[in-house]
Amino acid sequence: MKYIHKAYILTFLVLVASIFTLKAQEKKEIDILFIGNSFTARHDLSELVKQVFEEGKPNLTVNVEKVIYGGQSLFQHHEYYYSQTFIEQNTIQDETIQNRIAEMQNLLELNELPDEFVDFWQDIRKKKARDFPKNLIEIAIKRHDALLNKKVRRKWDYVVLQSWMDEIPDLNDGYAKYARKMSRIAKEEGAEVILYITAPDIQNKESVSSPINQENVDQEISFVIDLAKELKPYAVVHVPLAINMIQQGGTDLTFCYINDFHPNQRTAFLTANMFYAAFFKECTERFRFNTVTETKTHTNDQNPEAKLDPDGNPATVVFEKEEKNYLQSMAYKAAVKFVQQWKKQSN
Repeated sequence: MKYIHKAYILTFLVLVASIFTLKAQEKKEIDILFIGNSFTARHDLSELVKQVFEEGKPNLTVNVEKVIYGGQSLFQHHEYYYSQTFIEQNTIQDETIQNRIAEMQNLLELNELPDEFVDFWQDIRKKKARDFPKNLIEIAIKRHDALLNKKVRRKWDYVVLQSWMDEIPDLNDGYAKYARKMSRIAKEEGAEVILYITAPDIQNKESVSSPINQENVDQEISFVIDLAKELKPYAVVHVPLAINMIQQGGTDLTFCYINDFHPNQRTAFLTANMFYAAFFKECTERFRFNTVTETKTHTNDQNPEAKLDPDGNPATVVFEKEEKNYLQSMAYKAAVKFVQQWKKQSN
């Protein structure tokens, strides 16, 4: 009986060891590079994505980095800041990096605006061209110099390509043109692409009784589907679709600040949950994740230690259960709806 008891204990220990071994084997690590502007930088969106991914998949480690230039689209990223260098960083030769630094230094010497820069503002932004962003080119040069001295250059599993007021119907210009260029580079590096579509034109700063710019949203969805059919991204995070679905029939929920056109904490929360839903095809409803903090803050004389968002409210928002679950549910429904429309148009 004594020996039988010992045998049971030994068997139990072997089973426990086997379970831990299996869990260790299941543990996975992924590396994600975000390329964008302040719509990616604010609220530290990449870290929110990391947080929600790791909560939903406890055995998953997510490493995130970002290449951010304020107010810039993929056009400037590709043509003037050579952000593709950071997609290629695992394989790129130092000589190529040095050549790109030289190209950027030449850009600093320009006395006239490049034709393609003027065309971008006129054709895509429908505005008069602004000053050439030499200050950002100088930052890009410093980042390339730092990369030259970096001992370990990460190989990306996924690259997030953010849109920014450049989603025109022409698949040969604007967001489509440069998402295509960067997608090709990412895939040559063995990475999958995630298209992240922002919603500056429909983020409401006050209550609405009906959706904002419904026709534009419909056109944009169709455009992104056409692009997705070509690029075959791993996931599409279509924030305008999610906000539009919430605005149907009216809503008191707001998605940008009154004093700042950027996404507010609610939009950041919705977006992070959309990343999870689009990536894993699963809903985040009932996740513990419930907190977002604005990263661009200020203080006031009454409480100089308190960090405030652009509207003067606490920078950190903790979403109550009802709103949290609703936003998580809508993030999933929007991700599913986009995929359904994508598949329908692909048939």
